[in-house]
Amino acid sequence: MEQRPEARVIVFAVWEPILPTDWRPPTTGTLGRLSDRRIKQFWDKNHRLAKLMADSRVGQLQPDCCNRNGILWDLIAVYPEGAEWLEVLPRATVFNGPVARVMQSSKVL
Repeated sequence: MEQRPEARVIVFAVWEPILPTDWRPPTTGTLGRLSDRRIKQFWDKNHRLAKLMADSRVGQLQPDCCNRNGILWDLIAVYPEGAEWLEVLPRATVFNGPVARVMQSSKVL
């Protein structure tokens, strides 16, 4: 995103407990790693979003990674402009990870 400051995007970074050390919400220092004003960060203690995203993938892109004990994590989901999240999530144009690999291997924005 730093390379595309003009891009009209909204980014949601959802933090969730996956590893044994993830027992509380991210600290200010951790949140500060994502400093772009277009990023909104959330703590999802109960994996609600990850479960919704996994449940809505039938007939859509499937990640080749990022599943730990049935919970999706460390992935990027990109939706086209105007996509609406209703009872069924919209079709993603990118749905894979881990985040670092996707960012290095492709142009997400």
